[in-house]
Amino acid sequence: MKYSKNELLKFYEQLVLGRKYEEKIITFLGKGKLQGFFHLGIGQEAAQVGVVNALGPNDYLVPTHRFHPGLVNKLDIKKLTAELFGKSSGYNRGKAFTFHISSKEDRLLPVNGMLGAGIPEAVGYAWALKQDNQDSVVVCVLGDGTASEGNVHEGMNIAALLNVPIVFYIENNGWAISCPTDEQTKIENLSTRALAYGMTGETIDGNDVIKVKETLERAIAKAKNGEPNIVEAKTYRWRGHFEGDPGFYRDDEKHKAAMKDDCIKRMENLLIEQGASAKELAEIADKVQLLIDDAFDYAEKEPLPTPEDILDLDQVYATNLGGELL
Repeated sequence: MKYSKNELLKFYEQLVLGRKYEEKIITFLGKGKLQGFFHLGIGQEAAQVGVVNALGPNDYLVPTHRFHPGLVNKLDIKKLTAELFGKSSGYNRGKAFTFHISSKEDRLLPVNGMLGAGIPEAVGYAWALKQDNQDSVVVCVLGDGTASEGNVHEGMNIAALLNVPIVFYIENNGWAISCPTDEQTKIENLSTRALAYGMTGETIDGNDVIKVKETLERAIAKAKNGEPNIVEAKTYRWRGHFEGDPGFYRDDEKHKAAMKDDCIKRMENLLIEQGASAKELAEIADKVQLLIDDAFDYAEKEPLPTPEDILDLDQVYATNLGGELL
């Protein structure tokens, strides 16, 4: 598909928003103004922004704890930031952080803090959609390390047997904590595992935001047609497994080489070919930074949950679903 310069500029803005948002998190952590166990997706922006752009208005997303660049382009930035600060005006009143964040109105299904345990849940969501004859799909995001969990294989097998509308999206950043992918498995592409379940699988360049978007759009269409499938996007994790992990297990030269394949720099080069100026790109960066600064200022000033908020069981248990499956 051919994209106009304005469409490409929009992709660029989303990529920069994802990068700068997490850089702001790093700054606030360093100042002690933000607390928590943060796993960042710097370097993986294209693999996440592409997914968000592929989703239709009725589709559901199950993200991971490393999906900030995607979430900031899907959710309200102020409510998302307030949730990271544990504030009462956050999406889940400060109870969820990114390990369990959800938003019914945005069709964002809860993250499961136990890696691998969320995949059977995602299959259950998709089964509910099928039972309710919904024209919707679940895109379930998981990492390369999570793909080796037993729950994942069970979930994928059940999804294939029941032909549920789900896309298993493996965001392969090369590392499961400190274990590289080639020490986890002998296969070159994790999407190959789809064959074992009778599904189709595809491996793509996760640093190409357009490739990710278009591949996911096709995968979503297949899933809605009763063909669950796997898409693996190969990208690279720039930071440690979590903020504070020095990453001593990585080879410096390989690390530097991988970082040169920057998804944002790729988009910049493409835009310059399309006639974009350095001034236009700088203006987008400034615009995004103002948006982020405003969101962090807002979240800092918002109140913490009250004891009543914390003990509000309606925030923990679904006491009245009104007959809805999702």
